[in-house]
Amino acid sequence: MGSHDEYGKELLRRAAGADYEVYGLPVEVDFGAGQPGRIDGSIAGRIAVEVESRVSKQIRGAVLDLVLHKHPKKLLIILPKHASNPTTAAEQCRNIMSNFLSPENFEVLLLQGHGDFPKYDVDVGLIQNALRKLGYRKT
Repeated sequence: MGSHDEYGKELLRRAAGADYEVYGLPVEVDFGAGQPGRIDGSIAGRIAVEVESRVSKQIRGAVLDLVLHKHPKKLLIILPKHASNPTTAAEQCRNIMSNFLSPENFEVLLLQGHGDFPKYDVDVGLIQNALRKLGYRKT
């Protein structure tokens, strides 16, 4: 079995290079009490990223971390592995995020591959397109 988390992070490394950060303040989410939460990444200090491969309820939970993150742009990446209907999960997340964010400030992306069945070329391209829509230009 492949690591879905590592697959998602490798895709982001390929799509954004050195602009992709996974440690420190850029990935922290302040909930106002206790230790901060952490998201899966930050791109260019402006785009908060979560990568999810779990069931729909857990995917929707990642939306909260993104909405509360300080970066103005948000990217939710869904790997089609454990959700019974990842297309529906993606649409639910779009609907939820649209209640809190303007459409130009978020993307919900359903990839084709996952850790057990990688599709690097296709998925990196999908991520790069989503990042461009959010105003990112690779440095």
